[in-house]
Amino acid sequence: MVAHFSEGSGTPALGPQLVRSWIGYRRRVERKLASSGFTDRPLPDGMILRLCVANEGLTVSRIGREMQISRQGASKLVADLCESGFLSLEKSPGDGREKIVRPTSGAIAFLQAFHEARRAVDEEIREQLGDEALRALASLTELLAEPSGPWRSGDIWREVRARSSLLDLGDQ
Repeated sequence: MVAHFSEGSGTPALGPQLVRSWIGYRRRVERKLASSGFTDRPLPDGMILRLCVANEGLTVSRIGREMQISRQGASKLVADLCESGFLSLEKSPGDGREKIVRPTSGAIAFLQAFHEARRAVDEEIREQLGDEALRALASLTELLAEPSGPWRSGDIWREVRARSSLLDLGDQ
């Protein structure tokens, strides 16, 4: 392990430690998913799948607006997920130029496996750290978070996606 240290302090730099923790968490969830049969790399974009499951009749344009990306960007992501068998497209009855995006049974199975994998990893960490340490960790990460108001889950993942190339996290 290579530790990055803050200049002159002799203590590990916080940013790389937080990123390393996130990557470790993500890898643990991915291993659980692999044991459930989801071994494809890269894993599908869960945010789009969750949007499509939660919102019946979602259009490609609306996905772009929700994710704060261009319609073309959303169209490419949707096409990739259709090719992988996670989404299907059908013509909108009201506007033939627009497409309605629907999750497949594979998407629903993936999301269920993902939630189960995440819960299992969370429980492993809870057992590893104990409830008191986990509450302390939650308090500390809340203190480190930007205090500019409540974030929705989608906001967090949009921010992660937008900044991931800057952090050079490798394959996402």
